[in-house]
Amino acid sequence: MALRSKVAAKADSFAVRTSVILTRAIFVGLLLLPLLEPNSFYIMRAGRVTSPPPETELPARSEPVPAAREVRPKQTAEADHPPAPADVLSPPARTAESNVPSLPTVEAPSPASPAQPTDPAVPPITPRPPDAKPLPPSKQTAQAWTESEIAEAKAECAQILSNVTAITEPLPPAREGICGDPAPRELRSIGESKVKFDPPATLNCRMIAGLATWVTEKLQPAAQQNFGSPIVRIIGESYSCRNRYGLSRAPLSEHALMDALDVTGFVLADGKVIRVSKGWGPTAAQLKREAAKTSETLAHVEGKDGKFQVAASKLGANDLASKKDEAPKPAEADKEAAAKKAMSSFLRQAHEDACGIFGTVLGPDANAAHHDHFHLDMKERRTKRALCE
Repeated sequence: MALRSKVAAKADSFAVRTSVILTRAIFVGLLLLPLLEPNSFYIMRAGRVTSPPPETELPARSEPVPAAREVRPKQTAEADHPPAPADVLSPPARTAESNVPSLPTVEAPSPASPAQPTDPAVPPITPRPPDAKPLPPSKQTAQAWTESEIAEAKAECAQILSNVTAITEPLPPAREGICGDPAPRELRSIGESKVKFDPPATLNCRMIAGLATWVTEKLQPAAQQNFGSPIVRIIGESYSCRNRYGLSRAPLSEHALMDALDVTGFVLADGKVIRVSKGWGPTAAQLKREAAKTSETLAHVEGKDGKFQVAASKLGANDLASKKDEAPKPAEADKEAAAKKAMSSFLRQAHEDACGIFGTVLGPDANAAHHDHFHLDMKERRTKRALCE
């Protein structure tokens, strides 16, 4: 019994020491584990030490293969690094260092896909640069007039012109790009006196009715009052498929809708021609510039001394004496001034009367683009008031 107790005590002591040693070894190994190289541990199996398999024999990681890519065989250690995008659809190239035989590839059926951007055989796709200028109205697309639109426009036109005295000719429905009108007419003359339009104007029926009112009720009485002779012809331009002022980025002109007329002059029964460019007289902008120039000149002269004024007066007297015989006779000067005044009065009255009939009236006082004509159109505005300049 004593011997058995002694052996048991020694066995317990040996077990405790072995446990302590193993515990310390495991603890030290855990501390050194981050500092060791990969694959430096050997595995204890069945009482023998085995080394890890070589890297070249490691199986490739199994990943799901997309339908558009090829199914690849197991590759060498270089396959752990993902290939470049350009090599996704091509088999791996064999090198001198590689002794792994190439296996046949299996192509999955898939629809043709566009080439990758990195494919040198396909040039890069560059976006189309925007147009420098928008398309003109005649090049833009618009739907053709329908039969119902044409029939409705013709019926409305017949109703508008039912009480208008004018010689017109119906024209086919016009569609030029986004320009035109479903029921245009060619206007040749207006009124009982048959005032001709030179050249014949291509207009819609609302514009023809407005011109009839302007000519018969306003222009003829004004011409008779200022010249004692009626108007027999009106010179102007009508249809033009363009934007306002012919600019590429401006809104569509009323001329493009056959709803406008540019009047440049009038011809009287006695043969006299009244042109807007010559008969209107000084515009508001010109009068303003002349007034500013005169004030500048007077301020400059007032700053001079008396000797300059005396010399100027003597010089003016000599000029008057030398040009006395060349001066026009009072009767001729008065006659010329009266003719200019009559033309200016007629044109300004015609412009003012038009403002009560048309939707837009622009003349020489509007801007430089209208220095030689009246622009008349029937454009409707939200304010229900005409644009009169």
